[in-house]
Amino acid sequence: MNSSKLIVRPSCGGYTLSETLIVLVIFVLLSGIGLNLYPSFIKGMETKIFISQLKEDIFYAQQYAISHESLIYLHMDNTNRIYTVTSYKEGVVLERSIPKDIQFLSGTLGLTFHFNQYGNASKAGTMMIDTTKGKYKLVLNIGKGRFRIEKQ
Repeated sequence: MNSSKLIVRPSCGGYTLSETLIVLVIFVLLSGIGLNLYPSFIKGMETKIFISQLKEDIFYAQQYAISHESLIYLHMDNTNRIYTVTSYKEGVVLERSIPKDIQFLSGTLGLTFHFNQYGNASKAGTMMIDTTKGKYKLVLNIGKGRFRIEKQ
């Protein structure tokens, strides 16, 4: 063999500079779009979590009224940004904050209602919940203490 000859082998892999730059540009574009959508996603999740927690708290208040055989009041306070579950005998049982993007609107139910010792609501009606991601309606049915929260 002649040592002065250079043997050139074909490339066995790797990427060219232009291929790497194209992938890098696509990655930067996708990450930029994702970062712009993130705050909107967080607001939507905060609303869903709040509505879910409210549903659980109303159910808790109803069960508390049954187990303690007493009147349990729920009061939505938009001014102080809290809602409370209060027992006639023991005082405040539960207090939660209301996010600043969520507003309770008085419907036929008002902003206060209570459950009796049998778990039935004091009155049937609706209460509107206004959020940045849409409106919800809290519906209390008469008898049996059934309630639901519907997206409008």
